[in-house]
Amino acid sequence: MNEQSVQITPGEKTAGLDLPMQATRRGLLKGVLGAISACGLGSILYAIYRFLAPGAGGGAPVEIPLSEIPAGGTAFFQYGGTPGVLLRDDEETFKAFSLVCTHLACIVNWNAEKKEFHCPCHDGFFDGEGKVLSGPPPAPLDRWKVEVKRDKVIIGAT
Repeated sequence: MNEQSVQITPGEKTAGLDLPMQATRRGLLKGVLGAISACGLGSILYAIYRFLAPGAGGGAPVEIPLSEIPAGGTAFFQYGGTPGVLLRDDEETFKAFSLVCTHLACIVNWNAEKKEFHCPCHDGFFDGEGKVLSGPPPAPLDRWKVEVKRDKVIIGAT
């Protein structure tokens, strides 16, 4: 083993010597802040992509057999990753709503007796048409297109 011990005094030139790299606090801080900045930028770019991507907000249409929904009944489902409810008022009237509150994206509950939706997070209420009755929600619940074809109800059909 042939190791050299080198003493360098301030101001002395070190050209031609292989010196081990020393980490400094400044270098460490630059690396950590660079990594955090890269993660932040990546998450912003991903959010922009998801917003602009075709089909990011919807999913495949959901089919529910008519026989599973009696008049005055409900059916719960997932549409594009979002929970929803299908309401059948009478034999021919169907309405589908997102169960995501428009205030802070809490999941609302359907109260069949009162025919209204309730958001337990901040005590918001919506009527059977999804319109805001009271509380902090700024907009009505999202309503999805419903079609009846033969013996199936299709939510989200184009």
